[in-house]
Amino acid sequence: MAPTAGSTPPRATGGHYEAAYRTVAVDGDVAVATGIKRYGGRPGGPVVRKCRSCFVIRFDAEGRCRSFTEWYIARPLPERRSRSCRSPRRASL
Repeated sequence: MAPTAGSTPPRATGGHYEAAYRTVAVDGDVAVATGIKRYGGRPGGPVVRKCRSCFVIRFDAEGRCRSFTEWYIARPLPERRSRSCRSPRRASL
């Protein structure tokens, strides 16, 4: 897994989204990655919500993701209360 960054408008906020992640552990078919997500109204505008995430990802024999679990925590913003993020989110592919 390599670090990633995105700028895709998320459905939840209707605005700008940026993210960066890095791999912290790999053991057989399981990987762990951590990162931060920032949500804003527009690119370069103020951040309205910030969350830290930890992913546990499981891969099949061909190296494709077969499931992941995400835990995330909303980080408070200085002059504005952030919307809370829910935890955990689990998906099976």
